[in-house]
Amino acid sequence: MLNLDGLARGKMVVVGIGNTLRADDGAGSLVAERLRERHPGVVFDAAQAPENYLAPIRRAEPDVVVLVDAADFGGSPGEVRAATAGDVEGLMMGTHAAPLSMFMKVLGDETRADVRLVAVQVATTTLGEGLTREVADAVESLVSQLGELLDGRAET
Repeated sequence: MLNLDGLARGKMVVVGIGNTLRADDGAGSLVAERLRERHPGVVFDAAQAPENYLAPIRRAEPDVVVLVDAADFGGSPGEVRAATAGDVEGLMMGTHAAPLSMFMKVLGDETRADVRLVAVQVATTTLGEGLTREVADAVESLVSQLGELLDGRAET
């Protein structure tokens, strides 16, 4: 079960980050793709450039922003961890050029939202489409859990 204890109440935005052409690295983007149809306007697939979504996220006026990204934090494939910007500072969590902790801090400053990262441990990020079984299972679980959180929050 995803533990996002301590999140502010109110409007939540979910941002998927990833590259679907690099196996498990596509996990965040696939979560966003699955949630976006039911929750348009509060779910974004930022692919490999989350910084390009700062303005749309800001316009959504969130109280909470949940970033979903694949990472290598030394866990078991498909393991999911939630973290704050301070938790990920200095760690190479994803496959992106800019540090995700910096984006999280800027996003928090720009929106005044509570920003959290939900990281999915990768098994592989080699070239190729499709997720490993463990990461695909984690994506399904996240879609369900984040969908329930979105259903229970104001989106207008």
